[in-house]
Formats: sequence, structure tokens, C-alpha cells
Amino acid sequence: MTRRKCIATTLLLAGWFSCAAAASAAGLFPTDNAGSSREPIEIVADRMVTNNTERWAEFTGAVKATQGRSTMTSDALRIYYEGDLLNPPKGKSAQESIQKIVATGRVHIVTEKYVADADRAEHVLATDIMTLTGANSTVVSGKNTLTGSKIVLNRSTGSAEVESSGSERVKAVFHQEPQSAGKSEGKKAEGKKD
Repeated sequence: MTRRKCIATTLLLAGWFSCAAAASAAGLFPTDNAGSSREPIEIVADRMVTNNTERWAEFTGAVKATQGRSTMTSDALRIYYEGDLLNPPKGKSAQESIQKIVATGRVHIVTEKYVADADRAEHVLATDIMTLTGANSTVVSGKNTLTGSKIVLNRSTGSAEVESSGSERVKAVFHQEPQSAGKSEGKKAEGKKD
């Protein structure tokens, strides 16, 4: 029998994930400002195969996807889209045609907000939900860490749900900044004269 432990928590993740839903939904990764999500997505791989009937494009072999300062590396990356990816309708970019991105095999994501590792990552752009799966999937932001076999991140709201399976348990490590750190900075700023 598979033992599953589940933690569902809304975290104060203002420092973890972008709260700009429209900006994040349009791009591949959460971004620090609305402008960077409009940057082009560059994907480099050994091979690309497209299936316009089923509406997907798959990249394989040392895949690296980059948008702005964010990168995702994996063994394979499949993009699901609507319409014609190479010839989108007038007024709509190819990037806006992308509905879902699925990365598999040694997935490593680096953004300005966090670093994540998993066997599989699925990002649904309409909901801005990213699901990381695989033994010991991890999300790290600063000193804070989430680990489990399934991590569901709602990047628009900052909520996370972490599950485990088998003998592995969910692990979350959160560090608080000392309260005096924020107060001393505020006093220094108040006392400073121009």
C-alpha cells in the first residue's frame, strides 16, 4: 500500500514566486517584472520533431530553454500549442500559442526567484501551475527548501502542495530573517541625510 503524506499550505512566497499572473502566464518562467516575460524563448537541443496534427513540438538531447534570465535544462522538452506555432494568427505571437510545456529527464530550472530539480516538470500556462514530479523533487529559494515526490506550485497565488509516496516523507525547511535586520536597515535609512 502506498503511503501518501500531503501538505497543502499557502506560503508567504512574495520572495519565491512572481505574483503578476498575467506576466507569468505569458512566459515560460516566473519573472521579476512584467517586461521580461515578453522576451523570446530560445530552445537549443540536439533534435526537434513536430506534429502539427496533434499540435506539439518535441526537443530532445541536452535541451536548454532560456527566457530572459531564466533557464530550464532537461533531456526532453515537449511544447503543446494551439493553431500553427510557426504561423500564428495575426495579432498573436507564437509564444502566446503555447498551452503547456512538459520537460522530462533531469529537469533543472533556474530563475531569479528559485531553483528547482525534478524528473518531470509540467507547466500549464493558462493557470500558471507548475507540477514537479519524481523522487526528491526540490524547490529552493535562498535557504528555504521544499522536497517531495510531487510539488504543485501555483505561481500566480504563491500556494504550494507537496506530496510524498512510499517511505519518503515531505520535507520543508523555512528560515526566518532576524527581525532586527529589517529594523536596523530602516533606522539607517531614516538617519541618512543627503
